[in-house]
Amino acid sequence: MLISFPKLRSQVVKWWLLVTMASLACLPGGLVFAQDQPYLEQGRRAYIGEAFQAFNNTSIQSLHNTESYIYAVDRNNCQSNLSSLRLECMMNYAKENCQSLRGAPAQKACEKYSDIVIVNKLSESNFISKAERYRIAKSATDGDVKQAMMARLQQKYARIVTLFAMSDYSDCKPEDTACLAQGLDQFCLDYTNRESLSWQYCVSAAVWFMGTASNSEKHGK
Repeated sequence: MLISFPKLRSQVVKWWLLVTMASLACLPGGLVFAQDQPYLEQGRRAYIGEAFQAFNNTSIQSLHNTESYIYAVDRNNCQSNLSSLRLECMMNYAKENCQSLRGAPAQKACEKYSDIVIVNKLSESNFISKAERYRIAKSATDGDVKQAMMARLQQKYARIVTLFAMSDYSDCKPEDTACLAQGLDQFCLDYTNRESLSWQYCVSAAVWFMGTASNSEKHGK
């Protein structure tokens, strides 16, 4: 499914923090995102739409540079037994990084795709178990365990996007971002009822995979 990606707002990380602090992150979708709370629906879908716009308006190199930066500060500066402290640390570094960019539009876009990177980093253990991580590290042919892990994560993200693309929720025109955002929101709500994965993790995985794929195609890379 080819998509031109317009607009995601940087609320997912804040929502993730609320869920974590309430010890709800392990529940499918989290109680915060229950379907019987319709006042959150508009915000969720606005977030998804704005995120696609941020990816669409940012070079693929900038996206990957931000990913590398956040992964580095998580590894070197933000390790903690408390997930809330680890999250806050990454958010602070991401904010400083975005503020270093020139122009308000670039800074706002940076905040949005940084949110996606942070949530994806936090969700890694949900996609790759310790046992699978060990097998990947052991079988990495070129010794680059990080690249092997990233490749495996991309495969996991691709599975979610494939399921979304095969569902009725993706029946949208390529330029209809509102339809796409609505479809992905509903898909991830339903997906989390079947799988042990939160709404935030489902959305962030899909947005990263779809956003970077569309961006690469757009710029011929």
